[in-house]
Amino acid sequence: MLTREALCQQLSALADAALNRRAPSRASLIRAQLLSRHRQARALLGRLVLLPFSAQSAHPVIEALAVLQELYARKSDHLPDSIAIRLGRAWQPALDGEDRQRALAAFEWGTLFALRVGLRNGSVFLEHSFAFRSQATLLIGASDWKAKRNHFYGHLKLPQDAQAFLKPVIAHLDESLARLRDAVMCGELKIDDAIHIDPLVASATPANVETLRGALFERHPNGQLPEILLEIDSATHFSWLLLGREPHSRSELLLVYAAILAHGTSMSAADLARMVPELSPLAIRQMMHRVADERKLRHAAEAVLTFMHQHSIAQYWGRSDLASSDMMSLETTRSVWKARADPRRRTASIGMYTHVRDRWGIFYDQPILLNERQAGAAIEGVIRQGGSEDVAQLAVDTHGFTDFAMSLSRLLGFDLCPRLSHLRDRRLHVPRHHNVPGELAAVTDADVRLSLIESAWDELVRIAASVQSGQCTAVQALSRFGVAARGQPVYEAGMHLGRLFRTIFLIDYFTNTAFRHEMQHVLNRGEAVHILQRAIHSGKIPIELARMMRRWRPCHRP
Repeated sequence: MLTREALCQQLSALADAALNRRAPSRASLIRAQLLSRHRQARALLGRLVLLPFSAQSAHPVIEALAVLQELYARKSDHLPDSIAIRLGRAWQPALDGEDRQRALAAFEWGTLFALRVGLRNGSVFLEHSFAFRSQATLLIGASDWKAKRNHFYGHLKLPQDAQAFLKPVIAHLDESLARLRDAVMCGELKIDDAIHIDPLVASATPANVETLRGALFERHPNGQLPEILLEIDSATHFSWLLLGREPHSRSELLLVYAAILAHGTSMSAADLARMVPELSPLAIRQMMHRVADERKLRHAAEAVLTFMHQHSIAQYWGRSDLASSDMMSLETTRSVWKARADPRRRTASIGMYTHVRDRWGIFYDQPILLNERQAGAAIEGVIRQGGSEDVAQLAVDTHGFTDFAMSLSRLLGFDLCPRLSHLRDRRLHVPRHHNVPGELAAVTDADVRLSLIESAWDELVRIAASVQSGQCTAVQALSRFGVAARGQPVYEAGMHLGRLFRTIFLIDYFTNTAFRHEMQHVLNRGEAVHILQRAIHSGKIPIELARMMRRWRPCHRP
């Protein structure tokens, strides 16, 4: 009954509607799968609703848990229409739908996701828990901060006026923008819709290096490991530090060395006993437990590192105030609670995060969980190091970096220098209504709000003072006030301040070839240490040692 023109119009309309239909996103497909598996959420929430969760103010998660507790008590399988708790826009279509059983499943999954965010940022907490405590107990108390505010600002060497801190930062930013503009005009780099720089060229090895290396090895020929252990122990007395006293006999000294080898490699006490026939596996195992105290190991390692840097040749290895940090995964058994699947090797592993100086030597290490951001662990190693030489710059990779971490590290007195992935797509950020050279307008965003930084300045310094004083760790601070605290003023202020520091760092990285070589060089030092670690520790972490590992280092309270 349609004419040819009307038929063509309706077919065209149907084709346009089909072509313009948006494909479902990956997140929406995952939500649909979760809604079909509501029994898993209900089994977990059946236990969680019994825990005494609290919040400092009215929170939708607390209200949702109370509703679910009542529904589970009545064994109801649908969500009443009168429930109007908002758990995010993603779940709202299912909550408003006519299928009330599906609405209950969406309410359960939405509660779990909101509870995870609330626990991470501290807005929802448990009074008896140390890991999931509130933001108020995580930081320096309000009364202590008010009474000792001047002391904390002075200890961090920060001005109490935010404008006094931001003024030299903005001046440094202007100088960096001018330097980048000059580099573009000179043809040293190219800018279109991104920033293009030439790849680094390997530095030529001086001709006399091989001659000098040969002379050094000729004067000090290769030695056996027992000889090296004895010589270093005679200079540092690390065996005394591990025992807490002088070894009483030759056998006791051998037990200390065997325990160190067992902890540093994948060998068991029985393997060491076969290497040293006069020692029994039981004696080695007892000594392993005795020297496994973290404080003793830290003290002994610092003594050996100090001894190494006392040699005059160490000053030619690199800078004393430059370091790098990175993680390597060590395989363990699946029964260890902290074990996670390594995405590369597809084995159960634990991450070992190490800090290496530019002059060689590991000055801090800590076990961490895989597949988590490493910025907190990077800052923690610099703050808790026991050496006498402070770190002014710490080179990390993309996993050890966030904008909030860059602002926190600068408030703590050192610079976080990340080697970022997708470098050509990185944008430069300047304050709003800031004068930007025309040559840089294509890669610059004027989105930094200085008013946010000024309004939350005192709270930012309070977080930095809490980390430095040991009230909380850097890992806890970044997990509470990082991306999980999105929307809170202190998070927005830290993000905007971090963008300024990231912009200054990127301009230095683009325009200063020597600085880029230095960052690459110190990161290669860390990778070389990882290669050596993996060659020494070729097996799995024993389950007894893995269970002793705590997730993070304890807070060092004053």
